[in-house]
Amino acid sequence: MTLDDGSLGPVRPYVLTRGRTEPTHQLDRASLVRASSSPPMSRLGPHEARIVNLCQGQLLSVHEIAGRIAQPLQVTKIWVSDLLDQHYLAVPAPSGFTSDPTDPVFLRSVLESLERAR
Repeated sequence: MTLDDGSLGPVRPYVLTRGRTEPTHQLDRASLVRASSSPPMSRLGPHEARIVNLCQGQLLSVHEIAGRIAQPLQVTKIWVSDLLDQHYLAVPAPSGFTSDPTDPVFLRSVLESLERAR
């Protein structure tokens, strides 16, 4: 299977991901990402820059990103994972999520959920 990345001609997917076959983050096709509000200033490759530009000001699923850049889902997962590691992309916190694990409201809701599950 070969892909056309637009500038290099037909290229195998493992070349695009530098031989990697698995992302460093657990992502599925419905995982949502957005561009980071304060990304680093390092230089990105063309594929990575395109993904970051697509995610500016909006949430996109990994599947939608793969479709828009016309690359296989697994390749896209690896690139998105790399961009998460480099802080160019972020996974939004679920609504109602608190970053303070000692928040009494949060702890009470966890306890109530556990009691209901018994």
